[in-house]
Amino acid sequence: HELRTPVATSRTAAAVALQQRHRDEEGYRVSLAIIEQQTARLSRIVEDMFTLARADAGSYPVRRTPMYLDEVVDDVVRAARVLSDKKQVSIESATIDSGSFTGDEELVRRLISNLLDNAVRHARERSVVHVNLTHEPTGYVLSVTNAGEPIPPEIQEHIFERFFRGDTARTPVHGGAGLGLALARWVAQAHGGDVTLVRTSPDGTTFAAVLPGQS
Repeated sequence: HELRTPVATSRTAAAVALQQRHRDEEGYRVSLAIIEQQTARLSRIVEDMFTLARADAGSYPVRRTPMYLDEVVDDVVRAARVLSDKKQVSIESATIDSGSFTGDEELVRRLISNLLDNAVRHARERSVVHVNLTHEPTGYVLSVTNAGEPIPPEIQEHIFERFFRGDTARTPVHGGAGLGLALARWVAQAHGGDVTLVRTSPDGTTFAAVLPGQS
């Protein structure tokens, strides 16, 4: 279902665009925008599935190199603001200075991006998503908090399961492929840490990723 939906949407948009011999530029741009959005979604789903499949087989290489986590967080936040602005959701971040860390930068970026994407997607319009990077005795802690509907208690233990999306009419964990949180947790665990649901209430939901100090 997760693969069929973006494919079907893209084919429908292309078919509609081709049905008329002559359309104005705006009509074509709308169709192309839909196709671009859906193929980007499809690409991300396939990439996440591929990564998790290789992780299960023990064949995904975790390439550890020195980086500064604060700079990586800032880069991901800047990119995420492009999409969050469309939903009228703002992102505010606070990071420590010189957060030196040794890990797989590509994977860490995907971890942060997935947590942010999840937070923005389920945030109320005109609300704020808060991103904080701190250094605790357990290591670096990245927390992402949004203002949205709380996650019902009965599904909280399932939200890190692959392809779990809950009841789309009731829960804030819908709209994606159900892979983002699973992948984020795997990335953290591959670095000796974890991703957890810290709290969820009518005031907001917070996920936190812990990455041990110097890997």
